Amino acid sequence: MKYLLSLFLALFFCVSGMAQAINGVITYNRKTDWVSIMTKMPWMTKEDVNRAMLNFGNMEKGEGTNYLLYFNENSSLYMQKEEEETTGGYARKKGKFALQRNYKSKKVHDWIETLGKKYVIKDELPKTKWKILNEIKEVSGYLCMKAETIDTIKDRQIYAWYTDAIMLTGGPEGYGGLPGMILELNINDGDAIITATKVDLTLPDGKLPAPKKIKGKEISIVDFNRLNSKYIRESMEGKRNPYWRIRY
Repeated sequence: MKYLLSLFLALFFCVSGMAQAINGVITYNRKTDWVSIMTKMPWMTKEDVNRAMLNFGNMEKGEGTNYLLYFNENSSLYMQKEEEETTGGYARKKGKFALQRNYKSKKVHDWIETLGKKYVIKDELPKTKWKILNEIKEVSGYLCMKAETIDTIKDRQIYAWYTDAIMLTGGPEGYGGLPGMILELNINDGDAIITATKVDLTLPDGKLPAPKKIKGKEISIVDFNRLNSKYIRESMEGKRNPYWRIRY
């Protein structure tokens, strides 16, 4: 009897340990509605809106842009998926964008190319103030709960759909801090939607790929946000859309 009990306990803890193993890669698709973003600019006239719809109505609709989130129980890496992409018959150059999170040490290490410069962000993992809402839906086969927050830098409302079936407080675009993995982000009522299209929980050895690092100015999150805020303010004052040059 003691042997059977010991065997049961051993199997139980073995299965529990397997259930707690967290590693994989999630493919996200990001679609941006540039017309919606532009029409919310305070200086846009009706004629400007009609012109924007004519010129940019189909921009980045359809296939969108794919990103990969590699993760294990301690860290994650979010970056654009390497794919052949052309615009008007010419290859479009992609700016460096890789977001690394270490949940164990609570550190951020990002590589971002913006405004014609390269930045390396090293800082403490920021805390996002989320409000959990009483809504659920299915995303990529996972039952997800809804949460919301406000991006005060770019004045945007963010809705996140997260699942506690993947117990990692991470997600796309650097967002996290919820009791589970974020599988969808809805930015400013559909201006940009980032949705998980594939979830693979079999990352070999749980090892994350090493991003191609760049040399750039090392900067804190506060200073990087201050840089974006200044550019947004100056662009708005000059009646220019700031998001042609900085990430929306």
